[in-house]
Amino acid sequence: MNEVSRFYDAQNQLRGTHVALRWNGRMRYAVPCEPAAQKACWKIFQPGRLELPLRAMASLPRLCGAINCVESETLVSIRKTIGYEAGFSCCRTGAPGPWSKDTILLLDDRTVTPLCIVKGGAGEAVGSLLRNEANWLQSLQAQASLGEHVPRLIGYHQAADLSFVAECPLPGRRDDSFGKLHSVFLRKLQDFSRQTMRLEESRLYLNLCARLKGLNGRLSPAWSDRLDKGMRQIEKTLSGPPILLVAAHNDFTVWNIRVESGIARVFDWEYADHGQFPLFDPLHFALMPMALRNSSTIKMVQSMRNTIQLCRQWLGEESCYEGQTQALAYLMNLCTLYLSSMKGKYDFNPVLDGYANIIDHLCFSRKSVMETRHLSCILI
Repeated sequence: MNEVSRFYDAQNQLRGTHVALRWNGRMRYAVPCEPAAQKACWKIFQPGRLELPLRAMASLPRLCGAINCVESETLVSIRKTIGYEAGFSCCRTGAPGPWSKDTILLLDDRTVTPLCIVKGGAGEAVGSLLRNEANWLQSLQAQASLGEHVPRLIGYHQAADLSFVAECPLPGRRDDSFGKLHSVFLRKLQDFSRQTMRLEESRLYLNLCARLKGLNGRLSPAWSDRLDKGMRQIEKTLSGPPILLVAAHNDFTVWNIRVESGIARVFDWEYADHGQFPLFDPLHFALMPMALRNSSTIKMVQSMRNTIQLCRQWLGEESCYEGQTQALAYLMNLCTLYLSSMKGKYDFNPVLDGYANIIDHLCFSRKSVMETRHLSCILI
């Protein structure tokens, strides 16, 4: 047998227990041969536009070149650790890179209902992310106002060759519009974590400075100039008196949220952190999907402004203090995170390219406004 992914092995026999589905040259999903279990897999993972072709590949595996496979010893050992040794499983593989990890859904073998979500991978970066998620789930579960909004932690394991976190799957449906339920959750999260301090003392600022120092000499001239201007603008606008900082999920997107029974339930807490700006999560919700779709800079800037205006109503004026600079800090925070993971080098990346254009727009717009004001004073 040959490894299909970390958690499945190719089966040389005519039929295995699972089929591995490839798309654009790499394995994307491993799903059970059982049709009912496949249906449960698509309901939980919601692959969007890929669902129809993936369903076809799973239904006609030999015709479509799918690979017969079985669960690997690694997955069997995870089952024993968390106590779900029997049942179906399906897996969605992560994108290549230092943060690459696979997501496994474990299903009851009789009712085919979801039992557990396991995220696992290898390496120091993955171990750090999963440890952060486990810590956040424990912390949020202990809060009366937030416990119902997050998954229950089942287990966590960290080792050099494999780290994983296991948690209960969340019920509900996707809601692609930022609405009242999302804002109710964010208000609870921000109320739980609010603090005031000077920008220079915040985790956000210290992380930005550390990443920029690590990227020194590794960036293209355009990126180096862009990040330098952005940082100077943030410091000029927000340095000085203490400002409001809160906890942020930092990957607050439609695919990480389920809405059910009037409650927004939020998962994937790997990038969560304290000491962030209140607009980070709403802006991420609005801009990240647009960047992945290669939306125009004009549309993304307009969405940014609309989101800030909406947050004035739902989160309050204090949370939107210097909203445009908060937006710039959000863009800088995410871009430096991506660039640091790639050691300053990258090919085409729609998020980095899209966000770079908005950073340039914000820095240029602020400069133009200041020059216009200066000219008006001279003329007067």
